[in-house]
Amino acid sequence: MEKKLADPPLSLTSSKRFTEDLLKDRSALCRAVDSHLAGNQVTLAGQKRVYSISEDVTLEDAQLYVADLLRCASVTVHQCGDQLGGADRAMVFSVWHLLEMAKAMMDRSIDCLGAKQH
Repeated sequence: MEKKLADPPLSLTSSKRFTEDLLKDRSALCRAVDSHLAGNQVTLAGQKRVYSISEDVTLEDAQLYVADLLRCASVTVHQCGDQLGGADRAMVFSVWHLLEMAKAMMDRSIDCLGAKQH
């Protein structure tokens, strides 16, 4: 005969703190995404960008470079996902899927740009 043990009571303070932390993280993420999508690049006074892009870079060159970056990121994520299992593997491969969709859209925009030039 197996003796059933009751689950330990949840600590309301720890679960409340956990929930508050998740909401803060989600709120910060939403603000960051909204700012990025609106094009409002927030920079601190005196802060320099890590990369600067030459004004001579054409739209097509920029798109080709972005397509290469997406390809490299996709390969890296796929390699990392191969080493994982369970939920972690699923999450990594969902990121891989998003990168592949972004790359497909970039490739399509490059094709459209090429068609306009000919």
